[in-house]
Amino acid sequence: MSNYFPQYTTDYISGVMSLRKPQKKSLKILESILDKIDLSKNMNLTNTLDEIHQMYPICTDFEREFVSLTFALATGVGKTRLMGAFIAYLYTQKNIKNFFVVAPNTTIYDKLKRDLSDSSSSKYVFRGLGCFSVSPKIITDDDYKSKQISLSDSDIRIFIYNIDKFNKEDANMKKVNEIIGDSFYQSLSSLPDLVLIMDESHHYRAKKGAQALNELNPILGLELTATPLVKKGTKQVPFKNVVYEYPLSKAIEDGYTRTPFAITRSDIDFYNFGDDQLDKMMLMDGIACHEHTKKKLEAYAINHQKRIVKPFMLVVCKDTSHAQWVENFICSDEFRNGKYKNKTIIVHSKQKGSETEANTRLLLDVENPDNLVEIVIHVNMLKEGWDVNNLYTIVPLRTAASKILREQMVGRGLRLPYGERTGNRDVDAVMLTAHDKFKDILKEAQSGNSIFKAGNVIKVEEIVPENVENTQISFKEDSSTTCEEGYKYTALPKSEKIDSFFKKTEKFIQEEVANVIQNSPEHIVTEQSTKEIVQIVTSKISEDKDLGDVFNENKLPLVEWLDNQIEKTHIEVKNKFIPIPRIKITDDGFEEYEFIDFNLELSVFNHIPIDNALLVQNLEDMTDRQRIKGDAIDFSGYNPKKVILDELRKKPEIDYEKCSSLLFKLILQLCKHYENQHGTDGMQNIVMMYKRDIANKIYSQMMQHFYYKNNSLKEEVIDTRNYNLQQSYNYKEKVDLYDDFNENIHSVLFTGIKKGVFDSAKFDSKDGELTFARMIEHDDDVINWLRPNPKEFNITYNHGHIYEPDFVVETEDYIYLVEVKGENQLNDPDVIAKKERGIQYCSVVSTWAKENESKQWQYLFIPAGQIQSNSSFKQLALRYKEV
Repeated sequence: MSNYFPQYTTDYISGVMSLRKPQKKSLKILESILDKIDLSKNMNLTNTLDEIHQMYPICTDFEREFVSLTFALATGVGKTRLMGAFIAYLYTQKNIKNFFVVAPNTTIYDKLKRDLSDSSSSKYVFRGLGCFSVSPKIITDDDYKSKQISLSDSDIRIFIYNIDKFNKEDANMKKVNEIIGDSFYQSLSSLPDLVLIMDESHHYRAKKGAQALNELNPILGLELTATPLVKKGTKQVPFKNVVYEYPLSKAIEDGYTRTPFAITRSDIDFYNFGDDQLDKMMLMDGIACHEHTKKKLEAYAINHQKRIVKPFMLVVCKDTSHAQWVENFICSDEFRNGKYKNKTIIVHSKQKGSETEANTRLLLDVENPDNLVEIVIHVNMLKEGWDVNNLYTIVPLRTAASKILREQMVGRGLRLPYGERTGNRDVDAVMLTAHDKFKDILKEAQSGNSIFKAGNVIKVEEIVPENVENTQISFKEDSSTTCEEGYKYTALPKSEKIDSFFKKTEKFIQEEVANVIQNSPEHIVTEQSTKEIVQIVTSKISEDKDLGDVFNENKLPLVEWLDNQIEKTHIEVKNKFIPIPRIKITDDGFEEYEFIDFNLELSVFNHIPIDNALLVQNLEDMTDRQRIKGDAIDFSGYNPKKVILDELRKKPEIDYEKCSSLLFKLILQLCKHYENQHGTDGMQNIVMMYKRDIANKIYSQMMQHFYYKNNSLKEEVIDTRNYNLQQSYNYKEKVDLYDDFNENIHSVLFTGIKKGVFDSAKFDSKDGELTFARMIEHDDDVINWLRPNPKEFNITYNHGHIYEPDFVVETEDYIYLVEVKGENQLNDPDVIAKKERGIQYCSVVSTWAKENESKQWQYLFIPAGQIQSNSSFKQLALRYKEV
């Protein structure tokens, strides 16, 4: 076989396709197997199975009449993308050009057609690959009837068919076709290199489906499923041909999905409730959770300039009559005063406990933000192929208590709406109300393979409704000046009505000018946008009868005043903003790393010396066992410090030359710890017997004090954003900046800010950030300050993490990037990495500022305990300026 693509190794394919860890592992396993066996028609299955079983002992039977391997990957990990990687590898490395992809139903069939053929789609599986000079030929439906299917050796062909198209004797695919000269099905089975790829392969284990696949006579079968189980009677029997399994619990742990949380209530015995009462309680608790999540998602989207994700709640019912009862309740005034009457759909078929393909399609539009649907009522069974990413709340009513069913339900809500974890708990979560099943879930949470963790529990009574508010520009509040200038400009006679007009209209203008700057492409008020603002403001004026009367009676001078006031407000807003230089990395340079100095946490080192004796076992008589006392091993010649050091130096991140002082310090602490407990001999015994475990525990602690840095990173300022980004805040309590508050500070919105760019803000600490904000708000040297939006800066650290500074403060001479941290965090490696990048950012933009006659930037790293209400910003800046 000729290999025309030597560079397309599995590592190369994994890299260009950005495969995730389980996808890479699957591709490596396929490579290792195919390096051992030669694919061909009618190969010896017994010998081949022996070869594969030796490599992967869990594979004990192909369960088909051809070599068939199952890759059991959890929902949301990316089975379709892996399918593309398999095809690319087999084509480039094994010269295979014919692939038959099987789908279990129409929904998945449509998805596979789109993902394998539409190169404009973001989900196109061959994105990043250059091995296909011409895109693979996709053959579906009745293509074999209507057009000639090329048999040229240079083509790669992918046949995509629903199992129902060929698992019956009278199927059209099995009828003789004039173009082919045989049946399409028969021509496929005669191909010398046909590889069969079975999506959701647990569907093809029944007799007819299995027989239809066997008769295709492929040289290889690749099975993909999240549930490698087949039902036999009342039992679920595991597949016997699995070569790799990546369970849902592992996918959640590795961050490839959202995290499931269980929702319950405290101190209630749910078994005292009737079915209807319990259903109503779960629905009301579910909608409280849904509404809470909806506000959190809106705020996240605004703050991070992302598309808005509209969540929905799925209610799972036991049958169609139960579903109808649920719909009647949700659409009644008893449920949120009828708020969801027009936001609910019910999806089921007339047949109890099942659903049709058409009904499944109704669910697929719920991702659309313009779609009003927020509640989907569904019958018990959920089929595959429903890949929505905005299911955030699941309410299972009277459903079976099995762990598998719970995982299937939760699996529907695990897809990440932005393609990756965001770090925001609410965006990265899916909620399952579990009132009557809560004990079962907690029991599951104790086991290692549960999708739930004991800590992921939310009590309904602790979900307090939150408000959402967007920050507004902080304008000077001097309405008397506004009126004075208004009368002077218009020459109108003074009156209470005209006073009110000037004051209220000024507010309208401020809102619209700020809106144009934040949301228009130009981010400035142009001649055209001035006209649009005038139209919007006059429309608002007309909604108030008194304002409308004043405007209509004095239209000419007031329209001119409007234009002038818009221009003045625009200038005021521009002066209010702190310009933020944007940087571009021009050369990644050479990445280095450092360990922060620390002391070992010794409580985890609890080994004891082993009994230094020999055990003698009679292999014929297992009851004959004796120990030989005495010094079986002499530890006196060993250097325990060197032993541990040698183990640690095997770790890839540890460079002896760079961190030798820290290594010796930690090893000495460890040896003294055991010497104090067990004496020198005992310490030597422990180190020699447990050297790997000891080294791993030291290494684990070292990695908690480890950060990357890039001293040769080259950056340049590419532009300056001359406006600041608004924020959207969720809050439970709103108070003035200087007032006391009752809620946790993370739930408090502080308002009344005059000197800041925006009129409100939230803070993470009372004695640090809040005290600092109160101090700079009344400090004479501070002209302006900003609590930055998460997307305000494009500063990255530690492999692409985004640095979000605490404050930006502007004075007459400088602009300061300010980080306020508690004393217990000053030596945290993450904090130090941010600090170094902040210093570097200020250095880069200051160099640029000198050349462009702008204010230079300085970085301040201030311990929270050093900030007092009577502190001055000037003194703090002098003490904590980082050079």
